[in-house]
Amino acid sequence: MRKFILSIVLIFAATVAYADTIYLKDGTVVKGRIIQITESRIEFNPGAGRAFDVVDKGTVIKIVYDDGRVVNYAPDTLYRKDGSAIKGIIKRVTGSDIVYTPEGSAEEKSLPRIEIERLEYSDGKTVYIAERKDQQWGGSIEEKKPVGGFHDSVVRVAGFFGFGTPYRGVFEKEERVFNAYRPDLFTAYILPRDYQLLQTFVSGGGELDLMPPAVKFKQRRGFDFTGIKFGIRGRYGHEFVDSVIVDQDAYYDTVEGYEMLRGRLMSYHYWAAGPIVDLIFGPRSNAMNFILNFYAVAGQIFGGRLLPAAALRSSRFLGAELARLYGSGHFLETISAFYASRQVNKTRFNGYTIRGGFGPHFSLNKYFPLTIGINVTYAYSYIVLGRDPFIYLDGNKKAAHHEVGMEISAGVHF
Repeated sequence: MRKFILSIVLIFAATVAYADTIYLKDGTVVKGRIIQITESRIEFNPGAGRAFDVVDKGTVIKIVYDDGRVVNYAPDTLYRKDGSAIKGIIKRVTGSDIVYTPEGSAEEKSLPRIEIERLEYSDGKTVYIAERKDQQWGGSIEEKKPVGGFHDSVVRVAGFFGFGTPYRGVFEKEERVFNAYRPDLFTAYILPRDYQLLQTFVSGGGELDLMPPAVKFKQRRGFDFTGIKFGIRGRYGHEFVDSVIVDQDAYYDTVEGYEMLRGRLMSYHYWAAGPIVDLIFGPRSNAMNFILNFYAVAGQIFGGRLLPAAALRSSRFLGAELARLYGSGHFLETISAFYASRQVNKTRFNGYTIRGGFGPHFSLNKYFPLTIGINVTYAYSYIVLGRDPFIYLDGNKKAAHHEVGMEISAGVHF
């Protein structure tokens, strides 16, 4: 009995001491005595009380036998810059050469490192060979996903400032009123001028972005596309539109001289919410990111005020002309009727707005979580007036206008 037990112990010890080693693609290392290898599987004796086990041959990278022999089932691949590929086992990578054994051969060969674009190892790892700016060859660039910074931020808080040009809707009505009073402007200012009506909007407010961490991609170059981020943006904004009458034929040294007449045509508040998408680019250090930002929001306009013919009302000379100090008026018989119409015409409004924009942004990640950017913007707004302004002479309380402009934003992410 003692001899039988001793024999079992010796067999087990020999199995452990002289076991073959099987390396799997998922990183697992299995030890045991190889029994046989078929077309689809590898059978082995794992020891430790078990006499038989099997692994799928497709999951095996290589087998290292106890006598030192190596059998590779998933060779490495060397990709050259000319597009060709070489399969074999990569032995070592030096500062000037890459040493390998070709598939099906035991002879070691080498290639100049300058000829190789990338290495793909049998375990799935990819290494890019990079040239330094000083033409000296350095270490390889290993693929990796970025960690931290804007990629992993979940909140962005920012303020914005925008400006641009509105058109259609109320602004077409303003153009009709202006054209009706142009002859009176010629009379009031004596000299014939090329009077033109312009409208500009200015907006500002705050916004809050809620966004989960980015979908990340491996970095293959020194500066690369490394992630895409989806989220939701909520914003509050205040906007006003100024109406300006200018002389297009004159040249002025200052903006104040160019703008002959100016008035606040409308102002309103709005809130809006909607989706955002950020395409993230960055260096390997991830100290900063370049971002292409896209957003679209929709919401409600509230607290709107409209004062028709605001720029015309700012002219005292036009008022004097309409009061017949320069002759007879064309539309309103007395100055009192002209200014009384201010009370008749001013009104409040509400409505809804749809807005969108896109543009480049930058984020700092290493020193301070700052984001700053600029967007090209478009907005569509539909408003309902509290009453029909008398001066528009169309009996319509509803109007829809468009806006095209630019927007600057700055904030923090965390």
